[in-house]
Amino acid sequence: MDVTFRHRGCWTGRGVRRVAVAALLVLITSSCGDEVVPSASSRVETTATVASSTTIAPSTTVADDGDPTTSTSSTTVPLPDSAVMQLSFQFAADARWSDGVKMSVADVACTVEALRSTPGSTESSAYDSVVDVRAGRADDVVEVSFDRIESGYRVLFDRLLQASAVDDCSDVSALWADSPPPSMWPFAVEVWNSAQMILGVVEDVELGFERLVLVPIGDIDLEVDVLRSGEVDLIVPELSAGVAERLDDPNLRFELQASGRHEDLYLNDANGGIFSDEVFREAFWRSVDRERLVAEVYDEIRAGSQVWDCGPITAAQWCDGVTPFAGSFDPGGAGLALTEAGWTFDGDGHWQDASGEPHQIRWLVDAGHGRQLELATSLVPMLAEQGFDVVVEECSRDCVFRDRVAAGAWDMVIYAEEGLADIGLFARRYSCDERSTGSVPGWNLSGFCDAETDALLNRALSTRDEPEQAGYVEQVLERLAATRHVLPLVRLPSAIAWRPDKLGPESVLTSIRTAAMWEFDDLLQLEDLDGDGQIVIGVEQWPSCENPVLSCGGVGWYRRSVGAVMVPGLWGTDDGSSLVHTPLVRQEPFVTVLKR
Repeated sequence: MDVTFRHRGCWTGRGVRRVAVAALLVLITSSCGDEVVPSASSRVETTATVASSTTIAPSTTVADDGDPTTSTSSTTVPLPDSAVMQLSFQFAADARWSDGVKMSVADVACTVEALRSTPGSTESSAYDSVVDVRAGRADDVVEVSFDRIESGYRVLFDRLLQASAVDDCSDVSALWADSPPPSMWPFAVEVWNSAQMILGVVEDVELGFERLVLVPIGDIDLEVDVLRSGEVDLIVPELSAGVAERLDDPNLRFELQASGRHEDLYLNDANGGIFSDEVFREAFWRSVDRERLVAEVYDEIRAGSQVWDCGPITAAQWCDGVTPFAGSFDPGGAGLALTEAGWTFDGDGHWQDASGEPHQIRWLVDAGHGRQLELATSLVPMLAEQGFDVVVEECSRDCVFRDRVAAGAWDMVIYAEEGLADIGLFARRYSCDERSTGSVPGWNLSGFCDAETDALLNRALSTRDEPEQAGYVEQVLERLAATRHVLPLVRLPSAIAWRPDKLGPESVLTSIRTAAMWEFDDLLQLEDLDGDGQIVIGVEQWPSCENPVLSCGGVGWYRRSVGAVMVPGLWGTDDGSSLVHTPLVRQEPFVTVLKR
């Protein structure tokens, strides 16, 4: 499905100030429609088969007399010789754009061209292996051919563009500068800017509300205040100590749920800073007392929290019995290693190198995020005891945390990620090719780059054998531990809070909490209970750019924030862990390996 919106007006919330901070993950899931008959061979039109251009030829069937007709006899265009794998899927019967146009193979081809060719695209390399896009046995069946095995195919086609609304698919950089992009029926975009997003229900469709309004809030304390005041109907807050207590209000419902989310500490050696020194980086890494962090910060959020030793993932198939980060805390060994390398303490008790130069560590902290400030309160004195001079740089208001992280202007950061078990997502976060820079944001925000890790990720991406893939992932986790760039902290619970007098039904809201994220079907089932015709959602993070191709914040803002409500994609989740197909397609896309 896709979402589009009509202009009916703007919502104005009293007292809501704009500070972009954390993340609202909005993902689309479910299944609908009839069964698809996937096919590895096409009986309809083809596209250009060169990687630099993906176009759709008109559908052609030829009768015995040679005239174009609607006969079932058709020409068959052979697949490119380079085709190794094919992904087939069938659009659902109601997969339409807001203007009523049905989604088609042309939209898929335009998307490939735009993401591959638009200057500044963060996905320019992700679609390089696509050599053919064509219709299958039916007009709504799409077959995409690749010139190699792509085990990470579920990170592709996570957003589609409406070809009929694009003049030039090779460059969409300025396409939505003055107007919102088309979206998925039964919604239409009324407003989408830095202050709010308003989705209106299209004509002749009856839902439990007339408008869905999302507004950026940022500061968690303010987020709770506007919920309690009734200015918003729903929030999905980042948790910190005291949030649960502040939400303990008879006028509110607050749900806490175990989830696959994880929070990790990253050390940046890609900016030429202090952590480029391997000895110093390892010593610092070994000086972080994670058990103390749990006791001082995470236990206050959810009692019984434990240090997470698998790595920056939580998937059971990859983490069962895998603990490469166990025993990381070794302050004695850290101090000895620095001393042997010629480091000494200066007059303030901080480590200085052999030349006598002191080194400060810049820790970028999201100032509107209560948990990050609590971590700073615990970690800064803890590390000072070990001789490390950590300086907190707060990012708030005009400073968008994700953008600053993507630019790499930091030595240390801590942030949470969703626990989605997909090899494509995992590979993007740690691949050298996906490293984010100030000019080209990418999925790899940490700056991590390691040739051995890249080789292992490539092997994991090129196999369809799950045990073999899990073996490569385990080796990657061991490598991440050995290089001392990332230190997993804990698994995090998820939360949702709403006004039961304004929003329902409870069963749908509980479902959202269970999955730890939005599902498109849930949005359609929400009901406005106070009669004002709209549902207002307070969102912590807001994208710094509205173009779904030039995803300015990296890490797929379209998937983590308001963009995911607007931009249709093939993949979503129903459990907060695994990726599944969305209502856009009739059933799970079908993969065929054409040659090995």
